[in-house]
Amino acid sequence: MLDVHPPHTSVHTWKDFFIHIATIVIGLLIAVGLEQTVEALHHRQERAELRETMRRESEQIVKDATGTDRAYTYRLAWLAHRADQVKATVWQHKPLEPPVVYAEPTYAYPDDPLWRSAKINGLAERLTTNEVNAYSEVEFISGKIDGFYTDFKAAQAKRLEFEKQFPTQPGGAPDYTLASPQDMRTYLTLLLAEHGAAALFLDWDRDLLGAEDAILEGNLQLPLIFASEMKFSAAPHP
Repeated sequence: MLDVHPPHTSVHTWKDFFIHIATIVIGLLIAVGLEQTVEALHHRQERAELRETMRRESEQIVKDATGTDRAYTYRLAWLAHRADQVKATVWQHKPLEPPVVYAEPTYAYPDDPLWRSAKINGLAERLTTNEVNAYSEVEFISGKIDGFYTDFKAAQAKRLEFEKQFPTQPGGAPDYTLASPQDMRTYLTLLLAEHGAAALFLDWDRDLLGAEDAILEGNLQLPLIFASEMKFSAAPHP
């Protein structure tokens, strides 16, 4: 705040008094106006920097979510093929064929730490209502992804623990030669549960892709974001 100093001469008349008061008021108005101008310019700079930061985060999320889509599409195909092999053993009494060698593409887990930090620091208030709603939708989907990823890992862990019960073949794969029909039914149930959990995770990952694609296109209204989510999540998976 700028300091306003009154004149050092004595006030002798009402005219001098009002001039003195007017000088102080005008000085205060100028000081407040300058302070508000500086603050507005600072907020504008923060808003521009935050928008650029969020654009870069959106681009990174699209990259990571696209890689995750490829990886989980592969994972679903592998699980579906393995389930079909076990079904042939359970229902057609065929010997269980060895699984396809697993070679899932590498991927990075999508996340939105910069938006969460902006909310904590109060910078999110610099954005428009549509922008806040758009990035809040991304945050909501990211939370769902976290939850369904946990569910998937739990289902995967159960399947892996089941496989560890059996001796291993020279190549390291479980040997189901002496497995009972009930063992195979249990194995099929675990494979299908893991497939279902992976499919739910992939659906939310695609929702995230749709939301971020709309944001990067400048479509910040929630109905447009929801429509983009539906478009991306409608893609079939194995």
